[in-house]
This record gives sequence, structure tokens and C-alpha cells, in this order.
Amino acid sequence: MQQSTWFTPEGLEDLLPPQAHKLEFYRRKLIDSFHLSGYDLVLPPIAEFTDSLLTGTGRHRAIDTCRFTDQESGRMMGVRADMTPQVARIVSNRLKAADQISRLCYVGEVLKTRNNKAKGSRSPIQVGAELFGHAGVESDIEVIELMLDSLKVLNLPNLQLSLGHVGVVDELMSLAALSADDKAALLDILKRKAIPEYNAWLEASALSAPLKPVFAALMQLTGEASAVIQQAKNNLGGLSTVLDGALEHLEKVVAHISTTQGLNIHLDLADIRGYQYHTGVIFGCYSCGRRLQLIAKGGRYDGIGADFGLSLPATGFSLDLRTALDLLEPVAENSKGVVYAPVAADLAMKQKIAELREQGYQVVSCYDFATLEASAVRLVAEAGQWVLK
Repeated sequence: MQQSTWFTPEGLEDLLPPQAHKLEFYRRKLIDSFHLSGYDLVLPPIAEFTDSLLTGTGRHRAIDTCRFTDQESGRMMGVRADMTPQVARIVSNRLKAADQISRLCYVGEVLKTRNNKAKGSRSPIQVGAELFGHAGVESDIEVIELMLDSLKVLNLPNLQLSLGHVGVVDELMSLAALSADDKAALLDILKRKAIPEYNAWLEASALSAPLKPVFAALMQLTGEASAVIQQAKNNLGGLSTVLDGALEHLEKVVAHISTTQGLNIHLDLADIRGYQYHTGVIFGCYSCGRRLQLIAKGGRYDGIGADFGLSLPATGFSLDLRTALDLLEPVAENSKGVVYAPVAADLAMKQKIAELREQGYQVVSCYDFATLEASAVRLVAEAGQWVLK
């Protein structure tokens, strides 16, 4: 009798053949591509004390983190819901890379307390890369290109890059001297892209006359990147050095990526995804197949590691390989074929099997050759030699 206890919880699932093999194949391709770009692999533990796990950029993950009491120390531990804070801890506290650029990559399973069906599994396979120790536009460009090149390694179709900059909205709120409540209300509206609510908020706000048209144009600053930047210069240019710097930063990114990648770039200056921890450029890459699907996302998050004693500029990205799995092409069989070998205490046979596997054959133990089809390839002993028949 089948029991309900044998089912996995909602949002947590097994990966069976051939999906598990497919995931491992593409995981290796991604990590190999990161390595060839100079990113060193780190493997943080699946769980650690919440004191460090939910510190700094990890605070926003508190509600998603499964927690339990460590039976060894009595302290509260958590299962990671995001690996980025762990990598920040490593570079700040373990590597102590204060005066150099550090490039790290990682892969591992994370766990979330809640099941958001729109965002896939509660246990994503997170793969990512982070660059620490550089605050300029060059490192943003490097990481964005690494993300795009990685997705090309996965052979994903019709990629589209989306850019934003959280500094634009942040600076506009500062110029308007919004109260904490007004900021919270505005951020909630922008997060939901609720245009009627935004218009109502704008109408009820006490913005100064010069800022009214600036805020009125904000939700319209979205579309093809070069056109949006020009429009933003017309609407936002000269208001502050921060805004001018953000637009100049984005213009350099767009010019570089347009030249080297040859794909469509979308820009949304009202995008506040990750506002609670991002500090500059944010980006995401979509695959435009049967439906538009977000594959990878990232951005700048300067000040990372401050709680660990070393504040560093940083930028990076991550993707959920489990969610992307259905979009990836099947893995081609790379063996020369299947060979069936008997189970025998024979050193020469054991050596022959090792040779065959080295050559790319898949050698499978067979307990009864009579059960095999006539076309099956067998390893048999003839005249003192092990040969394929």
C-alpha cells in the first residue's frame, strides 16, 4: 500500500534519469567555463549559524530560511536559501582579500521555506559567479558578459538582456525628501508595476514643481536601451551628479554589450528588483522561446562583507539550473556503446574493463548473458584473452 509519507513535500522533487545526468552535464559545462574565465570554485556548507547566514545581504532571506537548533552547540542554524552571502563571508572572513580583485564561482542546492510555483522549485540548484574588490563599470561589464557567455554555453535560444539601476529611483526619492512611509509606498507600487496606483500616488504627493514632471516620466523610461538612455538624459540630466553618473554608467555598459554580444538590450529605470541589497546596476537575462523566462539575474552590491569585517565592492550573478533544465537540449550519448561483462574474479578481465571505460565504452555487469538481446555486445574470454563479441 502506497503511503503519503513516501511523497516529497510540495516544491521538493526527485530528479530521475536522464534529467539528473542532464543537470550534471550542464553543471560541469558552466563551472568549466567559469574556471576558464579565472573564477575559482568555492563550496560553502549547506547549513551554518544564522548569525552569519542572515547577516548583511542575507537579511532579506530570513523569511525563506529553514532554521533549526544545532545539537552540538545549542545555537540556531539555518539551511541556506541563497549562496551569495556565504561567498561574501568566505571572501571577507576566510580569504581576507582586502587589496585585490577576487573572482569566485559556486554551485549547490539551496532550500526555501516557501513554495512559489511561479519561480519553480523550493530547492533550486544555484550556480553563480561573483567578483569582489572592484567598483568600476569594467567589472559590471565583465560579469554581464560572463553571464551571457555562460548561457550561450547552455545553448539557450533567443537571449534578451534586461538592465536597470537602483540608484536612479533611490536618488529621486532623496531629491524629493520622501518620508519613510512615502518611500515604502512608492517602492511597493514600483515593484508591482501598478501604473494606475503610481499615477494616483503622484497626484496625491507633495512633490516640488520641478520634480513633478521628472517623477511623471519615470514609469515611461523603459524600452530599447539606447533610446531610454537618451530619453532619461532629457528628463533627468543635470538634476544631480548621482543621476548623471548612473546614466553614464549604463551608457557604457550598453555600448560595450551591444558591440560584443549582438543581442537586444532592454532598459527599465523604474526597476527596483533587489532594491534592499543592490546598490547600482542590476541585470537579468531572459530566454525568449515559447514564453519569456528569466534564466539568470544579478547586479552590483557594494559594501558586501562589512558585517564580516571587510567591506568590499562586488558584482555577480546566479541562475537556477534546475528551473532551466527543461529549456536545455538533451545530452548526447558520448560513449562508444554499451558492453556487458560477466561477474568474474579475473584480474585480466578487470584490466580489460578499465581499458574499455578509458576508451569511452560503458561497461555494465551482467549476471546472465542469456537475458541479453542478440545484438548486445559482450565481453567474453577466448584463447586466454578478453574480447568483445
